Amino acid sequence: MKLILAIHIILFLFIGNLFAQDDLRLKDPAQKEFQFIGYSFTRGTSSNVTPTNDILQGQVIGRLFGPNSTNTVPQTSAYGEQRFVPFFIYRPSILDGFATFRALFKIDYTWGDQAYGVGNNRGGAINAGQVNMQTLLANVEIRPEDSDWNVVVGMQRLFDNVRDPNVNTLQTAQTSAYKLSFWGTQAVGISSFADLSSVTKGRFSYFQLWENEISKNDDVALWMLDVDSRISPLFEVGGSLWYVWDKGKNAGGISVLGQGLASALADYNGATRLKFSGTNQKYEANIAWIGGHAAYNRDFLAGRIWADAFLIANVGIIDTVGVETSKAANLLGVAANASINYKYGMTASDKITFEALYTSGDENGVSDGTVNSVITGNVYGSPVGIYSAHRALLLFPDAQVVNRYYSVVQDISNMGYGVTAAFLNLYKDIIPNKFSGKIGFASALSNVKLAGGGSYMGTEVNVEFKYNLKVFLTLGVSAGYVALGDFFDAPSSTYSNTRPKDPWVFFTTLSWLMF
Repeated sequence: MKLILAIHIILFLFIGNLFAQDDLRLKDPAQKEFQFIGYSFTRGTSSNVTPTNDILQGQVIGRLFGPNSTNTVPQTSAYGEQRFVPFFIYRPSILDGFATFRALFKIDYTWGDQAYGVGNNRGGAINAGQVNMQTLLANVEIRPEDSDWNVVVGMQRLFDNVRDPNVNTLQTAQTSAYKLSFWGTQAVGISSFADLSSVTKGRFSYFQLWENEISKNDDVALWMLDVDSRISPLFEVGGSLWYVWDKGKNAGGISVLGQGLASALADYNGATRLKFSGTNQKYEANIAWIGGHAAYNRDFLAGRIWADAFLIANVGIIDTVGVETSKAANLLGVAANASINYKYGMTASDKITFEALYTSGDENGVSDGTVNSVITGNVYGSPVGIYSAHRALLLFPDAQVVNRYYSVVQDISNMGYGVTAAFLNLYKDIIPNKFSGKIGFASALSNVKLAGGGSYMGTEVNVEFKYNLKVFLTLGVSAGYVALGDFFDAPSSTYSNTRPKDPWVFFTTLSWLMF
């Protein structure tokens, strides 16, 4: 009996200790009230591309060979740039996760550029530390306890994606939904992200794009509704409905460039710019986007094939505003994109990717009563549509930039002419998870020919190598060359009305993601 009693006592103590250990093991570490995430990016560039206007030597954005004065020159431009992005998260324990504050800033500069009396993205010369910071995020997230939804209020990410950008990576946004082709920036507004079911996500957002005069009905606002559902473990589909209420009457905006469909900003960004007959360029517009997208085996979840696609249409009505309001044109544009990725090796970097893009074009503008070109957010800000999933360096925008963000086709509308493009990339993990390389090709056709020129815009070849010095600390080398096509035989294809030389670029990068 004593032996049995002793065994029971030992078992009781053992089981109790086991459960105590389980309790200790299962406990999550206390969540930090204050978190910091930083990103440092340094780039040294050599190229035959440079702005030819001294005023635009700092931050240069927009279409290559366009109003931003970028052109190919006989000389070689060489410069160093740096970006530091600090991200702060404050989640006070006293609120039990109910409220979170996020702030994101950006410090950009070119080494030695200016110090006194400088503008945006400058301040790299001696005594220039007071002029080069920008605010990207400053918002409050409200998330009730045990809820499947949240509300984000303030300056936040404006992405063409259903996923909450506060908890999803930028790379995810670049490779899913509409790939930031239409909206990929920040704006002030209110958003709600929700798990509508175990497999379905939803997003509803309102953004105030422009508040011109607060006493007048002359604002620009954007509403966004998105739904995405994983209908099987590997297959997901989604749909979107966005609406812009544009009462700006072509007023306000970015300095002398303005904003809107008829603005110099649209021309600067290589987006669709409308020109109405006569001197009056005031307008109002109701613009909607109706789109759908699908993906199979995203991020190679279970297999070697990853495919995705989207199709989206612009519809709307544009009215001129003068002594009286009258209809100027209907809007009907289409954009389509598809990609297929094959992982041939052991890592995600051992892959071959092919991507195609099509956007409808228009050669008559509003004169025939219908605008068939695609409208993106690049008519309201710079830059807003930042399509970069293709991984070209010069033919289409490259995201590895600081102060100089330009390309032959800067906006997917291609100045309203539309574009048909294809991209092929071969990636190889030379040393798994340590040293990787890429060779890429890109080619583009304009869907509208200009007088005196053809449709072939050019072909790019590029190579890249990345070496992980340490975890999240990467050294990169990139080079690209574009052979321009007969599209640039047309005098109106460039701001200077002359055919440019073929552009090339070589640059090194050092990137560090800090936690």
